[in-house]
Amino acid sequence: MTRKIVIIPLQKILVFSLAGLFLLNQLLLTQVSAAMGMQTGTTHMIVAPKVNSDGKTTTLVEWPTMTEVMADPHSGNILTDAKVVMTAKGKPFYAPGDISFDDPVNAQKKWGAFESSIKLTADEEKRYQKLISLMMTCSYCCGSPNNVAMIKNCGCAHAKAVRGMYRFLIQNYGNQYGDEQLVGESHRWYALWYPKGMLEDYLLFTGNENALPHESHGGAGAEGRHGIVK
Repeated sequence: MTRKIVIIPLQKILVFSLAGLFLLNQLLLTQVSAAMGMQTGTTHMIVAPKVNSDGKTTTLVEWPTMTEVMADPHSGNILTDAKVVMTAKGKPFYAPGDISFDDPVNAQKKWGAFESSIKLTADEEKRYQKLISLMMTCSYCCGSPNNVAMIKNCGCAHAKAVRGMYRFLIQNYGNQYGDEQLVGESHRWYALWYPKGMLEDYLLFTGNENALPHESHGGAGAEGRHGIVK
């Protein structure tokens, strides 16, 4: 019986070896990340103020959003991790033109233009008024700790931008997303326009305020902590 000797080219051996090493490396990285409590997932939630039944103060809650961001990676750097969770990047799927999370100043101007240019139906207008009058607060530039301002009553550029964005989203995505998701999405933008205040609220909510001490703002209550006991 004649035995055949198969000679595998050295190049193929190297390719197979490298592929095996890559797979082993990915497996080890996954195991190490799991052991350290690190996550690589995503989330559709954001921590932000919600007006209380008194209409004057707020509580920190998790709002659902339309876009997703990286989940807390638990890297060991609390402030860096908070920025990962709170900061959206790139162009959101719903945004027209050149509106992008990466250019919040331009986005603020473009969203604001829709406040006067988009006409809603009677039912859509009713929904819009609910969002700006009863749900979305202007916590970081207006009002006082015991008297939060709603964005309907704020004349700042960011409030105008959110009002314009609501009109656009209600008209184009109103059947796909609920009121809380629209409000949560506007907080995504607030995290870019008021990063310090939003980060402070997130860290307070998660029990990590030592990473960035919390300062009082509109609706935060007499103690300036949204009712969270120190």
